[in-house]
Amino acid sequence: MKNVNYLCIVLTSLILASCSKVVEPVKKAGLGSLSLNYEVNESKDSLVIPPDLTSPNVQGIFVDKVEVDDDIVILKKSKNVKVMRDNYRRWLLVDLPPEEVWTSSKEFFRSYGFNIENENQSIGIFETEFLEIETKVPEKSLGAIRTALAKALKTQYGLPIADKYRVRIEPTESSLKSEIYVTLSSIGEVTSGAMRVWQPRDKDVEIETEMLLKLMVFLGSDNSDAIAQIKSNLNLDKGKVILSEAEQGYPILLLPLSKKESWSFIGWALDELNVDINDRDELAGSYFIKVTPDRGFFSKLINTVSSVKTYQLVLKENTSSMTKVIFVDLEDKNDNEAIQYSTELFGQISAKF
Repeated sequence: MKNVNYLCIVLTSLILASCSKVVEPVKKAGLGSLSLNYEVNESKDSLVIPPDLTSPNVQGIFVDKVEVDDDIVILKKSKNVKVMRDNYRRWLLVDLPPEEVWTSSKEFFRSYGFNIENENQSIGIFETEFLEIETKVPEKSLGAIRTALAKALKTQYGLPIADKYRVRIEPTESSLKSEIYVTLSSIGEVTSGAMRVWQPRDKDVEIETEMLLKLMVFLGSDNSDAIAQIKSNLNLDKGKVILSEAEQGYPILLLPLSKKESWSFIGWALDELNVDINDRDELAGSYFIKVTPDRGFFSKLINTVSSVKTYQLVLKENTSSMTKVIFVDLEDKNDNEAIQYSTELFGQISAKF
């Protein structure tokens, strides 16, 4: 009888262990009491394979990039790294030229196990692949038996979560300074009947802030100074966004900001909404955005499954304190599909304000 009981315990342990995950050493980043775990496993395949991988074009502002050997990466650091903020976001201002920030930023994310999925050096944007985070279900949700087995087997329970980052590096009026924007996107496994599928998750702003802090320190900032800057509060008066409709049915967005401020805000909003930026021209005030079928939240609005859509957002200074943003269908078909997409996109951008 004792042998039977022992066998039952062993079988139960094996079954439960097969539904859990063994905890491996991970890199951690923390601000205060918050801890973030990323699994470093270079042999793991990407969770999401982009449909349109292309080689980076280096004919833009980053043409004088730092040349590195295959085995040696030359990184420069700056003690002058500042946190900039407004009502919506935080970003970094660093005393390094864009080409040096580009190299250092990519090495920073690689140091946490992230692979670079997509990059366009000519416009200063790269994206990482999704990387799985260790998750843990609280003991009170497991029950006494599973808690005891988890401790004995050194396992943990929970559906996986994965993060990816988009990094956008902007030049400034000074060729020796750069702005860095970091945007987090997350997905998580959920059960759907007998299946487990990946679905988008709400962004954890605290995790995004953690990585911004660690990037500051990596670039040369003092840790305690970086924490103090991250924790600083700033409240500004918000103006009113006006969303109207043009004669052709396309929306028009009026932002209570200067053209330069609006340019920065639109870039951040596109990052937040995970909209692919194909090209941009700050002088002309243009963003060229790319919508790929089956990729991203807005792609479900595009019914054509065999083509990539490219649209243009044009910023025009309306008054000294207002900027107009208009949507341009480059194919000039004035079709319902483009109108529906533009209306949804501008609505989401205005909601970010």
